[in-house]
Amino acid sequence: MNVRILTGLGVAIGSITLSVPALAFDHGCGNRAIECYDKVRLPDVYATRARPVVVAPGFREVVSEPPVVIDEPRRVVVAPGRWHAEHVPALYSTYRQRVLVAPSRVSYSEIPAVTRTIRQAVVVYPGGEHWEHSRGLFGRERMCRVASPPVTREIEREVVVEPAHRVQYVSPAVYHEVERPVLVRQASVRHSYEPPVYSYVNRQIVVRPPVQRIIDHPPVVSVFHERVLVREGGYGWAHARRGLFDHGW
Repeated sequence: MNVRILTGLGVAIGSITLSVPALAFDHGCGNRAIECYDKVRLPDVYATRARPVVVAPGFREVVSEPPVVIDEPRRVVVAPGRWHAEHVPALYSTYRQRVLVAPSRVSYSEIPAVTRTIRQAVVVYPGGEHWEHSRGLFGRERMCRVASPPVTREIEREVVVEPAHRVQYVSPAVYHEVERPVLVRQASVRHSYEPPVYSYVNRQIVVRPPVQRIIDHPPVVSVFHERVLVREGGYGWAHARRGLFDHGW
């Protein structure tokens, strides 16, 4: 938890609990304590500041590049394309058809609801939390958040396990299969094309002539780190740990 938030929380809670008599720190807050805070000395806060430093200056470099030459493939015809004719005979098959002899029938049956009695715990008082102030043997102060347990009781009620519903019974339809011949495909002439056959020969072409490029190299910059004071320390509230003289939480 942030120390500033704990400091503000300690001041607000301290103003509320000053009217309550302080408990002896020897007894703490007992088993009711959820969390406690001690007033402590806060250290100074430092930070590291970085600033750039030039290690090496920038410079300019001239680079010569040779011409770019590639092989360009050229397509030539080895054999021309041609058409072929193929006679395809007619194709017949046997078609099996389902004929309805008797339609399906639907009937219903009523199923009553199923219930049972259950016991359920309900909350009468949800419980809560409050802060208590205490002081130890050596004058150390502590704030503890104390919980009050909830109060519950059991009640009986009847619940529906399965509601009433109707069950549907379906008698399937009766079918009969008959066969008859059908023409699947008529006789025809199929024409197919045989594409030409090509080959490739290469020739060299210049894509880019020789060039010179100027490259600017940036300077090399490093980072120098130095330690500076951001905030001086003070006093605030910090989360307490169980000590030797704590009897309870």
